[in-house]
Amino acid sequence: MSLKDRLSEALAATPAENTRRIDTLKAALNAGEHESDIAEALTRLIEARVTRAVALEHEGQTEQAARERAEISSLQTLLAGEQPVALPGTKGASKSGKGGALISRNQMVFGGIGLLALGALVYALVRPSEDTDTSAAQNTAAISIYKEDHTLGNPKAPITIVEYAAPVCPVCARFSNEEFPILKREFIDTGRVFYIFRVFPIRAQDGAIEGIARCLPKERYFPYIEMMFREQPQWDPDGYDIPDVEGAIVKLAAREGLSPERARQCMADPATQESVNQMAQDAQLKYQIEGTPTFIMNGQVVNFPPGNQRRIDVLRMRINSLSGSSNP
Repeated sequence: MSLKDRLSEALAATPAENTRRIDTLKAALNAGEHESDIAEALTRLIEARVTRAVALEHEGQTEQAARERAEISSLQTLLAGEQPVALPGTKGASKSGKGGALISRNQMVFGGIGLLALGALVYALVRPSEDTDTSAAQNTAAISIYKEDHTLGNPKAPITIVEYAAPVCPVCARFSNEEFPILKREFIDTGRVFYIFRVFPIRAQDGAIEGIARCLPKERYFPYIEMMFREQPQWDPDGYDIPDVEGAIVKLAAREGLSPERARQCMADPATQESVNQMAQDAQLKYQIEGTPTFIMNGQVVNFPPGNQRRIDVLRMRINSLSGSSNP
C-alpha cells in the first residue's frame, strides 16, 4: 500500500474529535502528488510534533506530552509503511461527559491549511545554533511591511524588530507578560526600536484571536492581544481543561465590547484567514521559522543560546551591539 493510501485510510478512520491528527494527515496529503513530497511533508510534521512534545515536557505538562508522543509513534508507523495502528486516546472527557477535542472541526479557523505542511505546528524552544550576525548594514529595508501590520514606536528607528508569536504559545505568553514591558520601556518608547507584531498560527485559536483583534479599534489591538496572553489559562486548550474553547474566547471578547455574534463573525472572517496564513507562509519561506516566539531584528533571525537566559537580555545585547551602545 502506498503512503498516500495509508494516510488516506488513517484519515478516514480518525475520529472527528482528533483534530490534531486530522490536520497532520491532511497537511501531508496536500503536500503533493508524489510519494516523496508526501513523505517529506509528513517527516517535517512529525519533527514539529516532536518539538512540541519536548516543549510540553519543558512546561511540565507531562500528560499532554505523553499523548503527543503516542500520536508521534502512530505517525511514524504510518511513515514506515506498516499498517495503521489504533489511535491513541484523545483528551479526557469534559465536565459535560463528552470525550474528545475541546474544539470541533467546524469551529476551526486555520486548521489544515498549507502553513501546516510547512512544519509550523511548533511551540518555541531556543535553537542550539550559533548566533546570526546582525550587522548594522542589515536594516529595516530587509523587512517587508504589510498593511495589516500592527506596530509600536518610531518607523524611522534604526532598529526594527518583528515578533512572530502564537496566542496559544505559553512561551510567548511569558514573554508578553514578563519581558515585553521591559523591551517597550527601554527601546520602543525611547525611539530606538520600531516593533512589529505578527501572529504565526500554530492552532485554530491563534487565527480566531487575531480575527477578533483586527475587528477592534486600532488602539485596542495590543491591549487585547496582551490580555489574551495574560488570560491564557481561561481559554487555551493546551494544558487547560476548557470544555468550550470558542465560548471562552467569545466571553473574553465581550471585555472589548463585542457581542457574541460579532465576535464569532470576526473569528471566522475568511479575509483574515487568508491574510494571516499568507503572512505566516511568507515568514516561513523567508526566515525558516522553527517555533514561536521568533524575533527578526533588522532582517535577521535572532537565535537564543541554550540555558535560562531571558530573551529580553539577548535582545538588549543585540540592540546595543547594533547601535554601538552599552546602555539601555
